[in-house]
Amino acid sequence: MRSLTFATIAVALAGYAVILVAARGLSASDYEAFMVYWGLFFAVTGLLDGLLQETARAVTAQRTNPTSHKRIHAIPFRLTSVFALVTGLLAAASAPWWAPVVSPDLEVWGAVLFVLGLVAYAFQATVCGLISAAHKWSTFAWLITIDSVIRLALAVWAWMVGWELLAFLIVTVIGALTWLAILFVSPATRSLLSDRADVTAGSFINRSLKAMIASGANAMIITGFPVLLKFTAGADIAAGALAATITAVTLTRAPILVPMQRFQPALIVHFTKNRDRVVRAATLPMLAVVAIALIGGVAAYLVGQPLMNLFFPADLVVSPGALAILTVASGSTALLMISGSAALSSDKHTLYVMGWIVATCATVALLTVNGSPEVRSALGLGIGPLIGAAVQMSVLWASGRRKENHI
Repeated sequence: MRSLTFATIAVALAGYAVILVAARGLSASDYEAFMVYWGLFFAVTGLLDGLLQETARAVTAQRTNPTSHKRIHAIPFRLTSVFALVTGLLAAASAPWWAPVVSPDLEVWGAVLFVLGLVAYAFQATVCGLISAAHKWSTFAWLITIDSVIRLALAVWAWMVGWELLAFLIVTVIGALTWLAILFVSPATRSLLSDRADVTAGSFINRSLKAMIASGANAMIITGFPVLLKFTAGADIAAGALAATITAVTLTRAPILVPMQRFQPALIVHFTKNRDRVVRAATLPMLAVVAIALIGGVAAYLVGQPLMNLFFPADLVVSPGALAILTVASGSTALLMISGSAALSSDKHTLYVMGWIVATCATVALLTVNGSPEVRSALGLGIGPLIGAAVQMSVLWASGRRKENHI
């Protein structure tokens, strides 16, 4: 797990660096377009992370308690082509609706890169799930590190040679090919491709779809937030007017949510092994998140603005108070990620989906209130996810009480 810890730090730093390079290398309007495109791509790949999560859960369960009749059990990697094909077709079919808003002036390039990136990421998600179930955390760490380093290297190159928005769209999707490099150099990883789940192909697809709906809502709140902010801001807002808020939200959430996203497979494995006391198992991670969010909020208030002034243009810097509040608000989403992992590991896939859908609906509703972009963002991110987490944990607690009373 030490390698995974170092990798998450590297991923977070690389993410910061890409944003910094884009802010320096693009105009305000192109930078905003890049951030919205980045947000949409990772929101949809976040949907595919449901495939990662169900693969990790199902293969872990099969490894922990092997069952007979293995032939009827699904092989997740073989089913990935179905998810990749459907996702790619849906993205292509819907491109006329979203491409003009997300990638104006580069609609065709934006759509083509988006579709190819999603198809590649479907396989990356499954490979990550198989690696997690096998507890090969060093390999997982290498995969996510290479993914981020490739994006950063290309972003720096684009900045140095003066390439514009198209290069940064390529930066967004290129890391989705990392799984091919890992399979090429690692025979041990290739051997995992035949691992089986604890359920049949039909059940695996059904459970994966539920997990994808929830993880899609998850990703829409996390990486897709710039898209939500853009679409709820109104058509009359000037290009680039949301750039400062999007930058603040992205920077203040990364220290908590990037590690949480990378450690989520480990959380799922942890909760799967402790499914009889899942609420108790969630207590320590949740307390740790609350403490980190509060400490981070104080740090953001004291040093956030001076640090941003060192690296970003003045028109992308918000007030110390906004930075502090947005940092604390990010803890709410981290809590929802923990409660969601607990629900998923307890085989409560419907609850998992319901919690994230409730959170997303609440977040969108709060984004429509009157107020500045910073105020709307703080309300949406601070309260919406808490509602979803409360729903999930209350049901898990009630379920645990019923089991105790039955015993």
